[in-house]
Amino acid sequence: MGAGSSVTPRDDMHLVIVGGGYAGSYFAVQMIKSGLCKVTLIDGRDAMFHSVGALRTVVDEDYFKYLFIPYDKMLGDSFTQGEVSDLDTASKTLTLKDGKTVTYTHLVIATGSSSSAFPSKMAVDTSVEEAKKLYSEYRKEVVAAKRVLMVGGGAVGVELAGEIKTEFPDKEVTIVSSSDFLVTTRTKPAFQKNIMDCLVKKNITVIMNDRVSNLDDLTLNKHVEGQVVKTTGGKELTADLVVPCTGITVNNQFFKQALAGALTESGTLEVNEYFQVKGHKEIYAMGDVTNVNEEKMAYTAKIHADLIKSNLLAEASDQTRKPYPGARVAMVVPVGRTGGAGQFMGMQLGDFAVKMFKAEDLFAKSIWSDLGMKLPQ
Repeated sequence: MGAGSSVTPRDDMHLVIVGGGYAGSYFAVQMIKSGLCKVTLIDGRDAMFHSVGALRTVVDEDYFKYLFIPYDKMLGDSFTQGEVSDLDTASKTLTLKDGKTVTYTHLVIATGSSSSAFPSKMAVDTSVEEAKKLYSEYRKEVVAAKRVLMVGGGAVGVELAGEIKTEFPDKEVTIVSSSDFLVTTRTKPAFQKNIMDCLVKKNITVIMNDRVSNLDDLTLNKHVEGQVVKTTGGKELTADLVVPCTGITVNNQFFKQALAGALTESGTLEVNEYFQVKGHKEIYAMGDVTNVNEEKMAYTAKIHADLIKSNLLAEASDQTRKPYPGARVAMVVPVGRTGGAGQFMGMQLGDFAVKMFKAEDLFAKSIWSDLGMKLPQ
């Protein structure tokens, strides 16, 4: 049942979404279009942060205009700015840090996760103007450094290495990964070979199965000429800019106590095949905050949002809900704007396909369009 289907509005239903990332924002827009009920999205920022494009902004000042999508233009009166500090499931009430309360009949938690630090993520209390200044200053750090070292071989480390090396081919760029794989283990072995080949082709040094041992002694994300980076394998590497690209934390602060019975060891929420949180049929979760065993990406979060929307509309019309079948592995990793490696439906994607699909604009056009917004010129 889609957004264009006939639906009887429910005046007694208030759908509240906490978290305005890819999943929450897209879901809010789709539910408003459906006309089913009153919708409120709550987020601490005044604009959605297009984090997929954050690393391009490190080397390309002009990309910044795509990075923040204003909630007021996206959602109008359906947006409330604030940080949720408490959840009372008995009274179905959310309390914001400023003391304001919001009641719901249906709650969707889409708070996502946070990685180690800027530049891939942004603190929730950072204004757009502050963010612009941060990226401008960080760009100067990158320009000044002749040798850049990424700590971590996940998507952030690989993509940032590619962005820097593509824009500044004369710089020495190194990735140190503690694992024996890059980005993910969910793809076929061919993907690992292809992503490594892309990095080697760009003369990016990759050190696997080794860990930086003196991270606490290093100055991170600042240009400091000639820092010595030591590894547990006995290597000593010289870098002028050391960038931490590890660590993912689920944003679960406001519901830790109220939903303790559904919290997993990793801090995610246990959900059923309809994304309902364990023990709470009118509380849903989507995206990174769920315990669904799959790659956590904007792509999968959108699939979650579409399913929850369809099931809410089906439920309102006394129709049968559909369970989540799982998402196909779809991994596209740019190594700079000219290409990269990917896998979709088991097929391997080369430079041209990756460039056309993602690397060229990092989904800016499609993300803005999905949210009913016109891409800035």
